[in-house]
Amino acid sequence: MDDFKAIQVRREDDNDVEVVHNPTSYPVIGRGHHGAVFKISSDKCVKIYVKQKHILKESEALKIAQDSPIFPKLYEVGDNYIVMEYIEGPTLEQYLASEGDITENITQKILFLIQEMKRLNFLRLDASLYHIIVTNQGELRVIDLVSHMKKRYDRPEKLMNSLKNLGLLPAFLEQVNKFDPQSYEAWKDFKEWKKSE
Repeated sequence: MDDFKAIQVRREDDNDVEVVHNPTSYPVIGRGHHGAVFKISSDKCVKIYVKQKHILKESEALKIAQDSPIFPKLYEVGDNYIVMEYIEGPTLEQYLASEGDITENITQKILFLIQEMKRLNFLRLDASLYHIIVTNQGELRVIDLVSHMKKRYDRPEKLMNSLKNLGLLPAFLEQVNKFDPQSYEAWKDFKEWKKSE
């Protein structure tokens, strides 16, 4: 029987994690700076981490977020892994790039994500578009929570940078102004944020 606990990963320098030993049949479905993710069933995946501090941060965030519809369900936490819900679908970055447009519906769902992060008192109120999955039902789910507990970040800079790179930031901000004028006022001078820091 496959035992994901035997999987070993490492990270060198500023590279993504590499899998150095995988005696299982579980496929790698994602890799980042903190760990590698393997699909272990139709509805579960396991993230194998390099450092225990990242397990603690992500499991803490997932525990806080278990009543939220936008984060994965948490099933098990071990010494070097977390078993969580597997969420299928393209990343929001892939989805928007293929659509070439951002709909009002997606903007409203992004605003809901940010409001949920505020409600949960996360330090970071931002998510990269490649850490947001668009499910088969058209819902948005955030899949990487390591950084949400380590540093205060109350502006969606990564999200807005990605939208800018896709050429969708003006349309997004126009829609934000329609649905959440208060956030629009806080975000409309986005290009000036880095200059004032």
